Amino acid sequence: MKLSIDSESTEEQQEILVGEIIANIAEQLEEVGLQGDVLKETTGKIAFKVACMLDGVSEVSFDGSEALPYVCFQGGDDTLVHLGGNTYMHELVYGILGAMFKDAP
Repeated sequence: MKLSIDSESTEEQQEILVGEIIANIAEQLEEVGLQGDVLKETTGKIAFKVACMLDGVSEVSFDGSEALPYVCFQGGDDTLVHLGGNTYMHELVYGILGAMFKDAP
């Protein structure tokens, strides 16, 4: 498998992944009865925490062992694309969240 720096593709893939994370969290929270501003705020907080862990900007450890993720995306049949450093999905969460909830009551 080939690892390739492709910031344009990786940026798009980050947006897609963050959007799906937000949508899935919101769906689960709606199922337990959250609505409106509480749904949006709680979804945002959870999505931000998850994105921070995936981006490697918050500590992920257990029993003294640390996990430091490095996110890559499928770029082709035999290619993984990345930014050349850690992703920044946590920075995208609230913009995407706002766009997804803009028509919410």
